[in-house]
Amino acid sequence: MFFSESQRLLFGGLAGSILALPLAGCFKPNILPPATPHFNLVSPQLNLFNDQANYQSTLESVRNVNLAAEISGRIVKMPMQEGQIVQPGDRLFVLDQVQQRAQVNANAAEARKDLVNAERYIFLNNQGAVSTKDRDSYVTQAIQSADMLKADKATLGYKTVLAPIAGEVGNINHKLGDVVNQGETVVNIVDNRHLWVRLNVPGDLAYRVKLGLPVVLEAPDRPELIANGQVTFIAPSLDKQSQTLLVKATFNNSDGALRNNQRVNAILRFGSGSSLAIPEAAVLLQAGQSFVFLAVPAAQARQALGRALDPPPPAGSLVALQVPVTLGSLQNGKFAVKAGLKPSDRLLLGNLAQLRSGMAVPAK
Repeated sequence: MFFSESQRLLFGGLAGSILALPLAGCFKPNILPPATPHFNLVSPQLNLFNDQANYQSTLESVRNVNLAAEISGRIVKMPMQEGQIVQPGDRLFVLDQVQQRAQVNANAAEARKDLVNAERYIFLNNQGAVSTKDRDSYVTQAIQSADMLKADKATLGYKTVLAPIAGEVGNINHKLGDVVNQGETVVNIVDNRHLWVRLNVPGDLAYRVKLGLPVVLEAPDRPELIANGQVTFIAPSLDKQSQTLLVKATFNNSDGALRNNQRVNAILRFGSGSSLAIPEAAVLLQAGQSFVFLAVPAAQARQALGRALDPPPPAGSLVALQVPVTLGSLQNGKFAVKAGLKPSDRLLLGNLAQLRSGMAVPAK
């Protein structure tokens, strides 16, 4: 008897299935029953909360000076170093002075000559030997020469750049021997001892901002870093476009822990008060709404849900009931409760995703 290729494949498949049937029946996997979830019970507790608003901001030094050359020239001396602490009047860098000093010397000689001539003509005029017009001409020339000398000395003074404030030398943009142009920044001096932050407070909170309100700084990358300051400036009007109020808070930074241009979280505190509080772990967020699960008797759950519980819970057991709550700010792992809970309520803590209203829960 001959079989076609399709018949052989059909018979082979049937034979394999028949042989596999008794083998499959020999192995029974051990399926463990799902573990019964357990939940803890907690009640809302009174807790002290700060009435506050958070803002992301950047620290700015109160005194930060960019030093630019007020006259063009080549840097011939540079006693400053990056990171150096300087005091007002310390010399930072010097531009070449040969030509300017020669001009000052020449104008000084000219001013002395004109002063002598003016004094002589004043004496002669008093004696009636020269006219008042001649006297006034020499006096005017002496005044002009003195003013020109004063201007040249001021220009010579621009060649030596001194620290205008106490602070730390920042990045130096030029090297010894470089030629700098007028107005070109060479270095900046930063005083980090006093810093401030700018807070753009929404207009609906503007009426609550007062001078002296405490502001706390936190650095996102350094949770241990905390600084305390206070509001020292409130703008007289709101920004027309953003409808926000510019507020500045000042901080002392004598230990140098904070730095200019550092990103921080600024907390503006309006006051503090007590409120019912629940742990963050007791809150379930769904579609932007906050919920908690209460542990209640079965009768209370049936009344709240308006239906029979399926499956019926064991006699005397507690039943989960999901209820909406209105929460305030989260502080130290706890939410302030604005509405929806009473001190006598019992909340479920655990894997809230496993819960549904009407479900019997073993709680401890």
